[in-house]
Order: sequence, then C-alpha cells, then structure tokens
Amino acid sequence: MIDVEIARKLVEETPWHHDWEIIPGVRTNGSYDPEGLWNELRLPDDMQGLSLADVGASNGYFSFEASKRGAHVTAFDFRHRDNSGFGLAQHINGMTHLRHYQINVLQMNPEIHGQFDVVLALGLLYHVADPYRALVNCASLSKEALFIESHCIDASVPDDMKEKPVMVFHTNPARCAEHSLGNDPSNFHGFTSACLRYMVEDVGFTVRRSVVRQGRAILECVRTQGTPTTRLDIAYGLPPRVERGKNRNDPRSWHIF
Repeated sequence: MIDVEIARKLVEETPWHHDWEIIPGVRTNGSYDPEGLWNELRLPDDMQGLSLADVGASNGYFSFEASKRGAHVTAFDFRHRDNSGFGLAQHINGMTHLRHYQINVLQMNPEIHGQFDVVLALGLLYHVADPYRALVNCASLSKEALFIESHCIDASVPDDMKEKPVMVFHTNPARCAEHSLGNDPSNFHGFTSACLRYMVEDVGFTVRRSVVRQGRAILECVRTQGTPTTRLDIAYGLPPRVERGKNRNDPRSWHIF
C-alpha cells in the first residue's frame, strides 16, 4: 500500500467531489459526502457473487464501497479514470482490479459491456441531454435491480403538479442564468418524482421503493417480470419495410403505418 504521507499529499492537492476516507487517515475532503446516499440504497452487507455497474462513477466512492462488500464492480464515466479521481483513488487504495470504462452514458451497450445484477445511476440523469435514452441504456445493463438518484423538482411545483410526469429544461447559465440550476452548465433537466417513476416503468422496471427529500429523489427499481410493454422501438427503432404490391394504382399495394 502507498505511503500514507504520499497519499495525503496527493489527496490534498486534488479537487474532489466525493468526500470519504480513501485509506485510514487519508480523507478527500470533497464537496459532497456520499455516505448518506450509500446507506439509503440499502444494499446487502454481503454482495459476494453479485455484479454491479456504477454509471457516472465520478471519484469512485460507490464503486469502492460495493467492491469492499464483495461485488464484482464495473465503473462507467465520461471522463478517463486518470482525470476523474477514480484512478488516483485506485493508486492509493490498491483496488486496481475494478474495471473502468470511459464512455458517455448515451453510448453504453449491453452487447459490448455486458449485464449486471445491480446498476447504479446516481446523480446522473439530470446531467444528460437525453435523459430518456440514458435511462434506457442504464436499464439495458441491468438483469434485475436498478437504482436511480436524481435532482427532483417536487418542492418547486404546485401541489397539483407533483403527481404528474413533469420534466423541466435548465438553461445554460452563460445564456440565461435565471433558468439554470446552480449556475452549472452540466445541469440539463429536472424531474418530478412521478416523472422518474413513469420513465422507469416505461423502460420495463417497477419502482419498489421511492424516497424524496430535499430536492433529491431515490428510486429502487426491479425489472418487471414477463415481457413489458415499452416504447423503445418507437423511440429509437425503425419499422421494417413492407414490400408494396406491383400495381401502384391499387390502394392495397401501399402499406401506410
């Protein structure tokens, strides 16, 4: 294991998002303490034999915690591990066996990256220009369980809107700061918790547990049994061509749909 003083120097001179103790005596002092959310997920203490995908892994706190519990972890992030803090954390804690893909969530594919027992999509959807596609891709990686955590607008909409599938668009603060979120250009959308629930159901999952607190929503979801009715072909597919008849003047020669 790396010398503690060297690790402390590396950590102190690096900006962190996740605030956690990488190794005993070495804390990142990041801008966000993820321990509360980790506890809210209620993942089993023993995850031996389970595979887990951490989509939007950032510095890697959730990946490393799941790995400590025995899960086989694969992390995904739009930044390379050497530029996200993930690789530096691995250098310090020695957990170099975790796989890490640099990829945009809109490009993830289960045929390439496989499927997992558990998929985490935490603090992700509102940072994505196409949140439905991002959710589709996260869902496609999951064999069973899917956890969504997101910015939620329930507290800022009228009561009669809270149970409606409402999504808002946050503008680029450089263009219109009034309608941006946190003056952060990476924040694209906000959702009611009902909107998140309807979206999850639309891609073939059922919400087993939902928590809304302080502008955030957590959804614990499980894959629907049987063949769910989804609209993925309408959203992203192309209908097959049906050959027309030889007589172009016969209405039955044309198949319009």
